[in-house]
Amino acid sequence: MSRTYTRIISNHRITGVTDKETTFSYKDYRNDSKSKTMTLSNEEFVRRFSMHILPSRFVRIRHYGILSSNWKRGKLRTLQMQLNIKRPELKAKTLLRKCPCCKTGTLISIDVFGKR
Repeated sequence: MSRTYTRIISNHRITGVTDKETTFSYKDYRNDSKSKTMTLSNEEFVRRFSMHILPSRFVRIRHYGILSSNWKRGKLRTLQMQLNIKRPELKAKTLLRKCPCCKTGTLISIDVFGKR
């Protein structure tokens, strides 16, 4: 059984807990991803937390169905052929870069190293 998700909320995001309230930090994606804090009653915090807990024997999968890699790799092309959908042609762009030192010469890639 594979799991493709992380914890619901990590411990370092919980900044304070009292008998009545829980305070935690979050990112406000509607406001330039700024970090903010929120204080909720313990009942509301547990209610929101429990909404993310899956029932037993359920598995959370982020990419399933037509979003899965297998669908995109094979079945999508087959479906496009059956529906006579022509894929746009992609033209390879020639990358011509200037020398960072003299700014006049043209750099040509000879080899590309993999990630470290």
